[in-house]
Amino acid sequence: MNVFHRSVSALAICAAMVLPQIAVAQDSDAQTRLGGLEEIVVTAQRVSQSAQKAPLPVDVVTSADLRQQIVTRAEDLSRTSPALATVGGAGGTTTFYLRGVGNNTVNAYSDPAIAFNYDGVYIGRPSSTSGMFYDLARVEVLKGPQGTLYGRNATGGAINVIPNRPRLDEFGVDATVGYGNYNWWTAQAALNVPAGDSVAMRLAGTLSRHDAFMSDGTGNQREYGARFQIYAEPAPQLDLRIAADYAHQGGASSSSYYFGSVDPTFGPSGFAGYEYKRSGFSSLQGLGDPASQDYLASRYITQVGRAGAASDGNPSNDNDYWGVTAELNYKTDIGTLTIQPAWREAHIDYRFANIFREAGSKEDDRQASIEARWAGQAGPQIDYLLGGMYFDEKIGATAYYNQWTLSPFQEFDTHTKSWAGFGKFTFRPIERLSLTAAGRYTSDRKSFDGVSNVYILFCGNPALRNSCPTLPFMPLATNGADVESFYGAAGIPVTSVPLFVLPDAFGGSQTAPFVLRSPIVINSSLKNNKFTYRLAAQYDFSPSNMVYASFETGYHAGGFSFARGLDSYQPETLDAYTLGSKNRFLGNRLQLNVEAFLWKYRNQQFSQFGYDLGDPPSTVLLTRNIGTSTIKGVDLDVEFQATPDTLLSGSIQYLDTKYDSFVYYAPNQGLPPKTACGYSPTTQTTPGGSVVNVFEIDCSGRQAFNAPKWSFTVNGEQTVPLGDLKLVLQAGTRYRSSTYFSADYLPFLKSKSNFVTTLSATLAQASDRWSITAYAFNVTDSRRLANAVINSANLYVADAEQPRTYGLRASFHY
Repeated sequence: MNVFHRSVSALAICAAMVLPQIAVAQDSDAQTRLGGLEEIVVTAQRVSQSAQKAPLPVDVVTSADLRQQIVTRAEDLSRTSPALATVGGAGGTTTFYLRGVGNNTVNAYSDPAIAFNYDGVYIGRPSSTSGMFYDLARVEVLKGPQGTLYGRNATGGAINVIPNRPRLDEFGVDATVGYGNYNWWTAQAALNVPAGDSVAMRLAGTLSRHDAFMSDGTGNQREYGARFQIYAEPAPQLDLRIAADYAHQGGASSSSYYFGSVDPTFGPSGFAGYEYKRSGFSSLQGLGDPASQDYLASRYITQVGRAGAASDGNPSNDNDYWGVTAELNYKTDIGTLTIQPAWREAHIDYRFANIFREAGSKEDDRQASIEARWAGQAGPQIDYLLGGMYFDEKIGATAYYNQWTLSPFQEFDTHTKSWAGFGKFTFRPIERLSLTAAGRYTSDRKSFDGVSNVYILFCGNPALRNSCPTLPFMPLATNGADVESFYGAAGIPVTSVPLFVLPDAFGGSQTAPFVLRSPIVINSSLKNNKFTYRLAAQYDFSPSNMVYASFETGYHAGGFSFARGLDSYQPETLDAYTLGSKNRFLGNRLQLNVEAFLWKYRNQQFSQFGYDLGDPPSTVLLTRNIGTSTIKGVDLDVEFQATPDTLLSGSIQYLDTKYDSFVYYAPNQGLPPKTACGYSPTTQTTPGGSVVNVFEIDCSGRQAFNAPKWSFTVNGEQTVPLGDLKLVLQAGTRYRSSTYFSADYLPFLKSKSNFVTTLSATLAQASDRWSITAYAFNVTDSRRLANAVINSANLYVADAEQPRTYGLRASFHY
């Protein structure tokens, strides 16, 4: 029996033997109570219940946590949960990983593995999660497959962002304004206004703007947003809420920095390996910095036979998001009907650099959804919930990815329709035992219609390593016609067949430069149907102590890639086993929750930059089904109200992850692939029937991406009474052990272990009417490597996490 299974067995035995005795002791200790922990209500199972009563793994980020951790974007959520890793990308795109599960859904034709739900509405595009993090009641991070009750199916988990709602009979004003380094201004405000006895309105807004993090002027922020809600109770059994929101994202995404170079070395017997050299640049030295420009210009690019490349793109964001939703609840003696329709749009126009000279995308995203639920009871022993959902998303987009040797220009439309019916039944055969069965049938229909014109620049036959010292690099262009006009004026042919494979009589040449035009046309559709389910049992030793066990299945729909021969991929599925216990002791002052889990993935989807099966192949961002994986581990969360003025908390996660089967392919252009995984030469057949030489790369047995073996957080809060005032001192740190983030598994492409520490001191009125806070985030300026990708010049372009920030903020509540 391995360590994990021994741990699970020990957890079950200890819970069964110890918790009843502790629960009895807790009742006798109630008289010595010094004040209890806050009770947090969640809707993780589509009904309101205490987080301590919910038999599933969920991290709850309260509004106070969000303020303390200065969460203004989705990517900031990684500071709040050990299980969650978030990486911000171009144009507001955020990639989420939970316990090593996620995918880089940075384009408009793949779905995220982690579902993002805002105000009860599933958000289809990861670039549409901006401008939401203000005036929030809480954020729920659900760990594990969401295959029954929430939004669209997701294998890795869900993030539920829940705004504060209008309150009847209460006039209230909340306002916060802050200023920090990088000239960082933040402001949030909310106004709650009752209108009679049965109507209330709430208006909230946010502003966040700071100067560039990077030396080249990128990584600045210009964002604002507003949300309006109206709530009414026209009858005792009926309530209705209508909400509308708008957000704008400006500024510029970070341009990244040059991490280092990798070059082949040769000896007497030929190829001797690859040599990696660190650039020595700071993680804040952007690609447009003069020193970075000189570094790039010094690189000789074999394919074009020259050096002298320049990074002269202009990163920017000009993105608008808006949406409306309504929620109707009708209560009867036998149950409650809930109906929630929603409409959301995103109009996105952004440019970024990273491994590109300049890349950009314009998208018009529209999604409509409606969900209906009926929750009720069938006698005192049975609770049930029945529901259905319809989701319809249409995206029209153009995109370009200017590199120095290759430029794809894409134009496409996607359409997704998803229907689902779901239900949950809970049966209590005896007073303390609850048995739950939940299921969902999903039908997904997807279509993709688009063309990508790929232009590839060559200095003759690349196998001959020709020299072309005056050959112009690919121009900055947003369409293929401009590329053809540029090279036509220079007398360089643009052809659909490589010159070096043509006979001389047809213009063939082994040394003449040319541009290869290679169109990729995709007109495809997918149909996926799946039934997923959850079985769970919960036993309550006392009102404050329980254990639970569950088995559930997950499903994540397939999708498309702009890749010849690899234009679609299949759904991934997951089986998840969970055993946990949630407890309050010492008169409600000590909270101790523990969970052990085992996940088994099949057909796991993996997104990365790679090569398609064109002849010659093109570099594309594609998603593959890479095989199977196993993820297992243990979570422990502790919260202790040591005294009425002292709150201590901590959480720890242990992860043991392995790709049981992980095989992918890279073109064989003479030199071995840049990877630490095993590889062997083989061939593949292109859609046109040609046979191309490739390497089969086998990373089976490797650790999952973004899955540190150890993660923990430790937080302390001390309140010092000062008469009518109080001083609140807070300190917290987060630790993550090292982890890989790319399929190369090269030793230098690894996020090192680090601590990120936050400190704050707040002077406030005892009634919390006003407060002034001084804070410092990432006190030691520990910038963990988040991502690195190689570009045409064999330079690794990397992104690091946010630098040290500090400042003051003032809050007012009335």
